[in-house]
Amino acid sequence: MEIDPVFLVAAATLFAASYLQSATGFGGAILCMAILPLVLSIHEAVNFVTVSSLAVTLMIVFANRSGLSLKNAGPLCLGMMLGIPIGYYSLRQLDDTLVVRGLGAILMLISLSEFLSDKISHWKIPRRAGTGFGLIGGILAGAYNVGGPPLVAYVFSRKWSKVEMIATLQAVFIAGVVVRNLLMLGGGDFSYRLLILVAISTPAAAVAVWLGKLTLDRLPLSTLKKVVFSLIFVIGLKYLIVG
Repeated sequence: MEIDPVFLVAAATLFAASYLQSATGFGGAILCMAILPLVLSIHEAVNFVTVSSLAVTLMIVFANRSGLSLKNAGPLCLGMMLGIPIGYYSLRQLDDTLVVRGLGAILMLISLSEFLSDKISHWKIPRRAGTGFGLIGGILAGAYNVGGPPLVAYVFSRKWSKVEMIATLQAVFIAGVVVRNLLMLGGGDFSYRLLILVAISTPAAAVAVWLGKLTLDRLPLSTLKKVVFSLIFVIGLKYLIVG
């Protein structure tokens, strides 16, 4: 039986995205949305990322379960779950280019602040801002599917261990993905082709999560933070220029 090349591209993309997210805590959905629209419609790509992300984040949480803390993740999850419906139903009516460019500028400033932290006194994101950052991330995720970077910026500004950071982010992403899947279900966005696409791609994602966990365990925290904030800066620059 001949396999549709689209299925192979989706599986390979999810493999790379799952490795990146397992090793750094985020970036999987962004990588998927940079590649999959080349072979799928935007609508199909978003639906695939939404459904497959649930499986990937659950696997990453399990791999880093020792770092999972309700105290760390709870406020962010609450904000995320409240924010997604707001963004999904209302924020999309605004000028999306202006909103995303504004987000890009903020992400670049946060990244620069972290890079220069040893040279200058800089403002640190307060811990009590967790629910607010979760809400902002949820609103942006619901409207434009770009809610991850603000959450990453908050989590990686904390003095937590690598495992705590990764586990917290995945718990928040799970909260958001569950809400998005429920919205998809209500909107009739599930299809037989979508489910087959996810089922074929998930085994490769499981291997990638394992490889990403091995990388994370061997990566010094200082190096991980530099990698993450470099990615946030690049993402912010892209948002600022492209919108």
